[in-house]
Amino acid sequence: MPFLQPLGFRPALAAMQWRRGLRAGIAVGTIMLACLLLRYPIGWPALGAFQVIFVDNGGPYRSRLANIVTILIGGSLAVSLGILSGVNLPTAILLTLIFCFWATLFRVLSQPLASTSVTIMTSYIIAYGAANHTAAVAFTDTRDFIIGGLWAALLSLVLWPADPFEPARLAVADVFATLTELVRAIPLASNFDVPEQRRQFTAQIARFRTQLELAHESIAATPARMASRTIRARNLSVLCEAADLLLSRLLRFAELGYQNEILDWLARSLAPIEQAVRTRPIDVAAFAPEGSHLVNLRRAVPHLEDLLNSDTNLNPEARAQLLSALHDAALNFQIAYEAVRAIWTGVEPRTSNAAILRSSQSPAKPGLSWRYWYDTLLANLTLRSVMFRHALRLALVVTIDVILMYVFGKQFTHYTHGYWLAMTSIIVLQPYTGETVRKSAQRVAGTVAGAALAAVLASAIHAEWALLLVIAVGATLSVAFYAVDYAWYCFFLTPTIVLLTLPHLRDWRFAAVRMGMTGLGAVIAVSAMLLLWPERESLQIPGLLSRAAAANANYLRAVLTFWQTSIGRTQQARIEAERTLLAPARRLCGLAANDAEETLDHALLEHAIPLNPARASTERLNRGALTFTTYLRRLTQTITTLAALAEIPTDSTSPSAELTTLIDDYAQRLDAVSTALDKHATLSASDHPSRPLDNEQLRRLDRQVTILERTANDLAAIPQP
Repeated sequence: MPFLQPLGFRPALAAMQWRRGLRAGIAVGTIMLACLLLRYPIGWPALGAFQVIFVDNGGPYRSRLANIVTILIGGSLAVSLGILSGVNLPTAILLTLIFCFWATLFRVLSQPLASTSVTIMTSYIIAYGAANHTAAVAFTDTRDFIIGGLWAALLSLVLWPADPFEPARLAVADVFATLTELVRAIPLASNFDVPEQRRQFTAQIARFRTQLELAHESIAATPARMASRTIRARNLSVLCEAADLLLSRLLRFAELGYQNEILDWLARSLAPIEQAVRTRPIDVAAFAPEGSHLVNLRRAVPHLEDLLNSDTNLNPEARAQLLSALHDAALNFQIAYEAVRAIWTGVEPRTSNAAILRSSQSPAKPGLSWRYWYDTLLANLTLRSVMFRHALRLALVVTIDVILMYVFGKQFTHYTHGYWLAMTSIIVLQPYTGETVRKSAQRVAGTVAGAALAAVLASAIHAEWALLLVIAVGATLSVAFYAVDYAWYCFFLTPTIVLLTLPHLRDWRFAAVRMGMTGLGAVIAVSAMLLLWPERESLQIPGLLSRAAAANANYLRAVLTFWQTSIGRTQQARIEAERTLLAPARRLCGLAANDAEETLDHALLEHAIPLNPARASTERLNRGALTFTTYLRRLTQTITTLAALAEIPTDSTSPSAELTTLIDDYAQRLDAVSTALDKHATLSASDHPSRPLDNEQLRRLDRQVTILERTANDLAAIPQP
């Protein structure tokens, strides 16, 4: 916090995002200048430009456009409803309860809604605090908001795009560059025992490990508040995991002394990954399931299999190990290609957070299907859902704030701009206690210091052009610090908003109102968090991961039951069985994974808290949980695909006993993972029999369960808080 930790400004200054901040300053400054020259009110056009720039955090154009369109549509609706709700207190109470509840709960539907809901509610409460509440004013202010937003969208998408994930991408690209060097440095079998060559090779492995650690740190350093974080960070993490696993397969090839064409294949397959992560590829579709890279991969693997099978110098055991390493490496390449495509398109193989909740009979795409929306909302319309409790809590708090604003307005005739009370509550109130308290403290500290600066500036500025210049600079610094340090963001945001909404030049008392309303709003938010369903996210992550692993184990058993009950039944009966057996199991998997990811998205900030006594442990927990949730989603998708693509006989023949035993074994392993996470215990070492898996989905399933087991052991090794 600025006045408590003045030395914290130096690291924040070093990490601030200058390009993103300058873009915001130019967007807001130019629209204000145009309004000034045209003698037009600057408030709503400037706010529209600021909010659009604020929610555009870089990344794939698809996700950025989705964020911008969502804030333009949602913000416009919020401005109109906010102004109309101010006609009387009963209308304000009813509309505020409904709007804030659903605007918060809708976060579960998509990433753009999750990223913009707070900003949309902020627009609503600012509009409610306006002086006039007529339909004509609602139309005019909404139009002005859209005009400013469209200008910022043009600047953001066309004239000046930004990518805050660039450092993390480059670090991951360096990992694959180092891995490619390792492929080329593998000594020939005849020279592998030469001490000097072995030392050089060991040093290169150590360099790879160092580079991999730097990549993990760079991903973790990209702030969780960014809208594009979920997909991009998740898939960058997948790439790091794939590189680590590819190294182990590479070492297997080196140990067995078989190289030649396999090493050439490894080098060729690695090359497009590094380049595509470093810079956006011209043809992103080449990484699609039917793209050229995966087609080449599928063509190469059978040729290499034939090569290994025809080599008479290999004994059966070595051949089996090489074939296993080959198949696993090919699977890792396929997953890496999928991750590269997701980084640049914003679309993962699972397509969306709740796509797995829909029935596989849904005729439309997940993002456009009514079933998708219905199933997702239905799964979260319960007090067991973290987001439902948060939506209810937030709606009640903002409604209380609206009532207080009305009372203050009646008691103090000169009381204006009390919307800072509700605006503070909306921003600082989080689904979890620790995050709410931390954010409230940072906001109050930053606002108090910023309000003092605003009072000085308001007294000193005499001309409108100077006021616009200071507002543009404030917008620049606010956005530049937002993803780095929240307290400093509040410090620069306060004078920006105070001066932007200043009733008269040199009205320094306006800053004092901001300080008082911010403090009261923070107190109300923290009190509500402590009294209404308090949550502690740092203590919930292992339990939520445990529940998600158990849900996937039950999903596997539901697939077995579905197969067995589908024998000899009609197509319509099988569809009904899918709806009654598979759909509920998928829904539980989706709800459990949603809760785990929602918790993790906020816990990712905890290791950066200066006063956090378990900072190192929290960072390790976040890293392991990020990997775990990533592969949970992929596991659920694999199970869904396996259930849909499996050959289910229509006669009296049942699925093979070997397949049934295999699926049941995976379910038991997931149960063991769930128990280990719940009890914070290490999984007991056990050798799982190696079976030839001729089905691609089974190979995926085996790999994903193995990664979850390893990650669960890593999480168990972290000291409990």
